[in-house]
Amino acid sequence: MPPFLFISIGAGLLSAVLYSAATTGSALSIIPMYLSPLPLFMAGLGYGGTAALIGGIAATGAIAVVGGPLLAFAYFLVNAAVPIVITRAANWSREIITEDGVTHIEYYPAGLLFAWLSGLGIAITLVLALFMQSFEGGLGGWIPQIVQVDLLSQTIIQTQMQSGSAPIDEAVLQQRLIRFALPGLGLFWTLLSIGNGALAQWLLVRLGRNARPSPELSNMYLPQFMIWPLVGGVILTLFPGDIGLTGAAITALAAIPYFFLGLATVHVISHRLPGRVFALTGIYVLLLALGWPILLIVGLGIVENFVNLRRTYTVAKP
Repeated sequence: MPPFLFISIGAGLLSAVLYSAATTGSALSIIPMYLSPLPLFMAGLGYGGTAALIGGIAATGAIAVVGGPLLAFAYFLVNAAVPIVITRAANWSREIITEDGVTHIEYYPAGLLFAWLSGLGIAITLVLALFMQSFEGGLGGWIPQIVQVDLLSQTIIQTQMQSGSAPIDEAVLQQRLIRFALPGLGLFWTLLSIGNGALAQWLLVRLGRNARPSPELSNMYLPQFMIWPLVGGVILTLFPGDIGLTGAAITALAAIPYFFLGLATVHVISHRLPGRVFALTGIYVLLLALGWPILLIVGLGIVENFVNLRRTYTVAKP
């Protein structure tokens, strides 16, 4: 019997309770649901991927008993799969012997963890796209039911009318919302997974229970093959219907690792700028206020992975 068995099961049951909080209908219940992967991340990053697997199975089983197999399947894909896969990879390590005979442990790098997360998101997107083909309307018919496109489009149109802006055709607006809904959900899911994983590691470090040191994002690199899912997703967006919707989601998911690599590059380059704190603050304000500079950061990440700008701009530590 694994020594962490009861801790793992407890983490899984806590995750199931947090996930089930959304069924209460309260507006605040959405917050516990967003934190439902956190106990599994803590179990996995503290005791290994097996602990996250046991917790994920326990949570999925509990949700299946209470809410049925479909809800349990959705929980496993959205909330349990990431902690199980990522924490297992995060705890991989190997011993490195330097030229002077010193042995140290090298842990799985951050860039490959981002690659795993992106790949898992793409796989889940493909599974969802294939699964929805058995229903009327397919993926394009399912999205409006999830994101309430009708209500959202009416709200946007009313806001435009009140501000005096030129009205937009409601049918055109709904098509745009449907087009961007799945990539938006994919981005939100990925950032939520990253946030829960980072929070779990931060808490474990403070408690002294972390199984590995926190990775340094400033030194991250991505495998070269990561460019192909991005290129493939962009090509698929040129097709109509569900193929185009799937391609848009794949593009967004494949771009996220390059976004963080671009941010890491910005932080390294900023060391050579006067008023570094103000420069970084301005960059983040522009990202939040305008949105489109995110594409520039993604582009910078792509360039960095092939050119290695950080090697040129890195400031030597005293």
